[in-house]
Parts: sequence; structure tokens; C-alpha cells
Amino acid sequence: MNIILFDDPAYRTNLLPFTFTRPVAAIRTGILTIAEKWEKYLKTPISFSTASHLQKKFPLVLSSDNLWINGALCPNESLVNRISLLMPGEGLIRESKVIALRTPGDEVPEVISGKMTEYGEPVTVIDQTWKIFQFNGEQITADFKLITSNRMSAGIQDPHTKMYSPEHIFVEEGVYVRAAVLNAETGPIYLGKNSIIQEGALIRGPFALGEGSHLNMGAKMRGNVSI
Repeated sequence: MNIILFDDPAYRTNLLPFTFTRPVAAIRTGILTIAEKWEKYLKTPISFSTASHLQKKFPLVLSSDNLWINGALCPNESLVNRISLLMPGEGLIRESKVIALRTPGDEVPEVISGKMTEYGEPVTVIDQTWKIFQFNGEQITADFKLITSNRMSAGIQDPHTKMYSPEHIFVEEGVYVRAAVLNAETGPIYLGKNSIIQEGALIRGPFALGEGSHLNMGAKMRGNVSI
């Protein structure tokens, strides 16, 4: 089954200026982009159906069995399990919007035919710019579980760094930390590969520091923050 994340035209407009340079699913909220979340859940590469000026960088791949998923939709276990059960010609809608459709067609049709089922369980839809930030803490927590499952943290060896709830702090290889305070009692803390936390930084979770990112001396991160 070929996975395609498609842009809803109304959502693309709502999410400007971010969507001038990327598909909706390439927006980051939490630790990962929406597309990266789907790739990790489904364990398969995805492609994009997006604006024509973006197609060279974000190409569309078609097959005889395409699973189209709304690119504004953040996955969770329940949603992924339900979508995985779709048969050809079946789809899911929510509040009159297509959220998933399995079809051999080369686009999501404007007039939906076939067997469409209303999906009534809670979902996170990034259809407005402010929702990127509203749901950031929630998505850090969800992504943290997805990324760190069955993996071991590289840990922090600096004796002058204080950690609270270290079991909820995950450190990738190459991280540099000196004389900082990391408090994961309020949410997980993720430190990406080769990231740097300088002296005196104070961090409360949920917090994510991306690969190669820096946190300067004396920085105060009050939670729900991705860098």
C-alpha cells in the first residue's frame, strides 16, 4: 500500500506563510514533522500531494493502491490502527472532511464516492497556525514515546548538571551539557544528536532540542518548547 499525505486546500491557506515553502505534513509540531510521525508509525516511506511549485522537492508517488491521508492529521495509535484496516474504496471522514481514503486514483476526488465512515475518536488536526503551538507540548510527549521506545539514552555524565525524573530525559549521541538543570517532572525532555546546552540553562519539560541545536548560557525554557 502506497502512502500519500495530501494538502487540504483550505488548510494550506490557513497555514500560510509556513505552506509557501512546504506541504502541510512537513510542518513540525512536537519533535517530528507530521510526515515523520506517519513514517515512524507506518514504518514505510511516504510521498506528498501538494502545491505544484513544491512538487520537485516533495514529489508525489502513485501506485495502483494508494492510501491518501490528510496531511494536517497527527497520528495516534488508535487512528493508525483504524486507517490500516481500510479496504480499497473505503475511507474515513470527520466533520465533512476526508481524513483518509484508499483508492487507485491519482488524487482525492472532490465528490466522495465509495464507503465512507465517520471517525469519531479524538484527533489532533493542525489546520491553523496557532495549533502548531497549542499542541506542541502534547506532541512532544507523543513523539518522545515514539522515538525512544526500546532505546537506551546516551545519558549525561556532567557532574554539575542536575536532573529531575531522569527516566523521562532522553539524550542522543554527541550531546554536550554543562552545569544545567533539567526538570522532566512536568513532561519529557528530548535532546537531539550533537545538540548543545550551555552553562546555567534551566529547562522544564515537555521540551525538545533538535539535532545540532544550541541553548545558550542562562536560557530559561518553561515547557512546551521545541527548538
